[in-house]
Amino acid sequence: MYFNIVSAVLGALAGLSAFVVFFFHFENRQAGMWAFVSGVFASTTLFIHILYKRHSLEMWYTPENLQQIRLLGFLGFIAGLGGMIAYLAIAASVHEDMPSMENISSNHYFMAIWAFLTLKWGASLFGFSHLYRKRLLEEYHPLLA
Repeated sequence: MYFNIVSAVLGALAGLSAFVVFFFHFENRQAGMWAFVSGVFASTTLFIHILYKRHSLEMWYTPENLQQIRLLGFLGFIAGLGGMIAYLAIAASVHEDMPSMENISSNHYFMAIWAFLTLKWGASLFGFSHLYRKRLLEEYHPLLA
């Protein structure tokens, strides 16, 4: 559990700080936006980890809410997969050089990396919301059932 929390904290901090660096400093807007989305998915994953660890997940979410969060994670996974494939295909089709400091503002490999991290955090959100939903269903008893 602690590994999951620490990795989600690192993912959230990396994504949100990379957003600032890529978007404002290097002016690679697409990589910056992918980093932001990745950071949001990591933050959401961190939030449900903390709620589960503190035994307060059922006060915030019902199993139906976790099913909706699972759908959101799946959409993040699909978007990240599509983005990664598209950026790698663009980079390969124009014979783009590997990333360096000279081409950081327009390199498609940076965009593909952050799309992959969005894929990773979308899959993580999908998996953990599914797991916590399953555990919540074992214990969940609605008030008006």
